[in-house]
Amino acid sequence: MFGLASTVLLIGLWGRAVVVDTDQLAESLTPMARSATVADRFTSWLATELGGTGLDQVTAEAAADHVLENPAVSQALAGVLTEVVLAAASPDPAGSRVDAAEVLAPAVPDITSSLNEVGVPVTEHEVASAVTELDPLVVRQPRAQTLIGRDSTVASRLGTAVTLAVMTMLFAGWSYVAASLDRRKAMRSLFTRFALGALSFAVLLRIGGWILDPGGGRAPVAETLGLLAVSKWLIPLGLGLAAAGGAVVFWVFRRRQLKPVAESRSQPEVSTPPPG
Repeated sequence: MFGLASTVLLIGLWGRAVVVDTDQLAESLTPMARSATVADRFTSWLATELGGTGLDQVTAEAAADHVLENPAVSQALAGVLTEVVLAAASPDPAGSRVDAAEVLAPAVPDITSSLNEVGVPVTEHEVASAVTELDPLVVRQPRAQTLIGRDSTVASRLGTAVTLAVMTMLFAGWSYVAASLDRRKAMRSLFTRFALGALSFAVLLRIGGWILDPGGGRAPVAETLGLLAVSKWLIPLGLGLAAAGGAVVFWVFRRRQLKPVAESRSQPEVSTPPPG
């Protein structure tokens, strides 16, 4: 019971820290701006707008793909994702939405220059007009629950799991210590078990993040998962080190209590009674 509860505690603490820290979560999701889903939505919209100017479908799609290679455009799409994450965490009862036109507005000059590079004769004013017509992205409907953040259902459920795990650990640990003949040794055993579990979990997160994306920039989804894995790996590491410190304290204290008393190796002199 103690081992299972400690596992739930570590996963719950790490998961809740990831869900609550929306700024870190938005940064971890930034690579998703290069994913096929986001890229296809942007290129489809731009190709449709270019098709309205008289370009054929093939040329419009090629021009849209070229625009997507511009770093400023990729950064603007990452900004859209960041705003979506923040909107998902908003507790506003009226709902939340993202003004994509406002986020993409700074990239209008770069979009225009990229289109001109492939021979599409558009002006910055025309591109700005097309961007302005973008509909807002509705992230949360009115009176809907927040998806992430401190007020979200996910954070609440993870917090409940953490509370139940702590109570179970205390009950199981107290029962184990109470039933042990050597209570100090039992306490050291519990601290050691939790320390090994927490440190193993921290190492797993760190190595898992590297396995998913060893050099950075592999696949957008893999890179995102890798960033999520390592975003809060210091939490189980800190818990593991603290528990290891507790185990060392009990080990040193127990050794001092059981330290043998030095005895002399010389035999005591026995007096010989005088002859009668």
